[in-house]
Amino acid sequence: MRNKILIVDDEELNRELLKQIFEEDYEIIMAENGKEAILAVDQHIKELAVVLLDLVMPVVDGYHVLQVLNTKGVLKKVPVILITANTDVQAALDCYSLGAVDIINKPFTAQIIHRRILNTIEMYQNKEKLEKLLRSSNRKLWEKEQQLEAFNDYLIEAVSDIVEFRDLESGMHIKRVKGLTQIMAQAYAKLYPEEGLTEEDIYMIVKASALHDIGKIAVPDNILLKPGRLTDEEFKIMQSHTTKGCEILSKLEEVQDSGQYQVSYDICRHHHERYDGRGYPDGLVGDDIPLSAQLVSVVDVYDALVSERVYKKAFSKDEAYDMIMNGKCGIFSPKMLKCFEEARKVIELFSDTHQ
Repeated sequence: MRNKILIVDDEELNRELLKQIFEEDYEIIMAENGKEAILAVDQHIKELAVVLLDLVMPVVDGYHVLQVLNTKGVLKKVPVILITANTDVQAALDCYSLGAVDIINKPFTAQIIHRRILNTIEMYQNKEKLEKLLRSSNRKLWEKEQQLEAFNDYLIEAVSDIVEFRDLESGMHIKRVKGLTQIMAQAYAKLYPEEGLTEEDIYMIVKASALHDIGKIAVPDNILLKPGRLTDEEFKIMQSHTTKGCEILSKLEEVQDSGQYQVSYDICRHHHERYDGRGYPDGLVGDDIPLSAQLVSVVDVYDALVSERVYKKAFSKDEAYDMIMNGKCGIFSPKMLKCFEEARKVIELFSDTHQ
């Protein structure tokens, strides 16, 4: 509780006059010079409502006291008001620049100084209350954001686990795609720093990549688990997992923050688009395809190639690399191919250790 006033003046009469004005409302501490004042501030910092400071004093003057209190950060918490006979304008400006809140010239009128100082105290105490309230609100907001982020992570993992429950191959594929997406995204950030892909962006993309095949929940078992090649009609149904996934995500929009939701949506819908416009479902061309979807599309294809499926044997790492680089699995952007080339060894190592 700030219930003390420090009066600093080398004249005892001045100290007593000020004491009489405020002693009914506050506990009064007095100092005869700046050295005593600094010690008193250090001792009572949490209880001081205001410091009433003279300028011209022996041992240590008021200017030096202001400098010390400014350096210590005291003036952000405790107002210092100068009460001085010095009327020099430059001296006043110097004191204000050092952090003095107000300057009252001697001789003063008791009623006026009483009102001005009480107003200053009230202003500072209200400011301190508001700052505490703001810090408390910010802390609560941060805690809620952390809870929401944890819930989003849980939600994404839970939904991707549903896919894994239906199709073990897809579930393992999801986990590998997350790791490979991170490798590709980090390579992209390294090779193309001008694009401004941040660690936060990468984190969101990697999380969202787990949802790229969520729409397979809506694909019938006889198609999803078919051991042979799909018919044209069946393939169209399989392709619909991109749009079906977006329909599922749209029901989750309210529990995801807008940034994470949009990245998830882009990846889910567009991870089968191709740079030449021959992908699906929208036939997007070039960089109209979101970067997040482009990153996932490359590793999605790579993992499918090097993994054994019910309808095919696994290709070797060299074969898979050549097929992607030579456009045999659709056309990817030059930047994606450059990243894939740059990260090849890390990608292959990851795949070897996560089969």
